[in-house]
Amino acid sequence: MTNRVDIDDSWHAEVSAAVEAFLTDRLGPDIVSDAKRYCPERTGALQESIEHHLEDGDLIVSATGGDDGRTYAAYVELGTRPHVILPRDRRALFWPGAGHPVGKVDHPGTRPQPFLRPALFKERGE
Repeated sequence: MTNRVDIDDSWHAEVSAAVEAFLTDRLGPDIVSDAKRYCPERTGALQESIEHHLEDGDLIVSATGGDDGRTYAAYVELGTRPHVILPRDRRALFWPGAGHPVGKVDHPGTRPQPFLRPALFKERGE
């Protein structure tokens, strides 16, 4: 005796819709929640910039670091090497607490503070 299974042509659309719903409603929010929890907090702008969306069927989880055009999330996630900071609009740099204006700053770099990668690579059940 042979068992026969008929597959309706709509299976592909149904599977795609189910995968999209899972990515949008479960996996994306779970990753964003973990990334926000792992994210270092100074002003909260970096945490607030973490979001997810679907793009051509792919789940995209991203962070910028602020809605005012600043994009520093990668510097936090990956750290920076030692670098020189030079003035852009003026002839010297000055900040509150500095003894006097300076022509350049030899920045020692920053250590990485990963928050996206641990959230993305976290083992999840189900």
